[in-house]
Amino acid sequence: MSTTTLPKPGPFVSTTWYRVLYADTDNMKVVYNGHYFRFFEQGRNEFMRQLGFPYAEVERRGVSTAITETGAHYYASFHYDELIRIETWIAKINRASFRFEYKLYLEHSDAVRVSGFSLLAVVDENTRIIKIPDWLLEIINPAARPARPDPGPPVSV
Repeated sequence: MSTTTLPKPGPFVSTTWYRVLYADTDNMKVVYNGHYFRFFEQGRNEFMRQLGFPYAEVERRGVSTAITETGAHYYASFHYDELIRIETWIAKINRASFRFEYKLYLEHSDAVRVSGFSLLAVVDENTRIIKIPDWLLEIINPAARPARPDPGPPVSV
């Protein structure tokens, strides 16, 4: 299997970790392709949490996001019990939407195994697309966030 090394994004990149469960795999112990979108969701949630503003707080303020487009590029597979490093960042902000991008790596490797994106529209309680509120724009604007060091993989006990 070949892997591809892609340039690092910036300036704020969230890092989180996921250990592949047996339930994530097919009968060859390879991660099923649809599960990568769950890993992307974990990356989005941790991105917001690492900014100090969990997604649940966004919803408490009466705003949600709806995925309008998503995609993935599979360079190489992950397998049962491997530790995935998920890097997440916001690549683009529009008037009413923003785009998350993701890179998934094997634990300590710099070779990207899977990359992807999700375009999210901001919606109100009635699921109408709205302009991104100023308070949310301040939180997600990558230009306002310093880079954070990678905390490293979770410690096993």
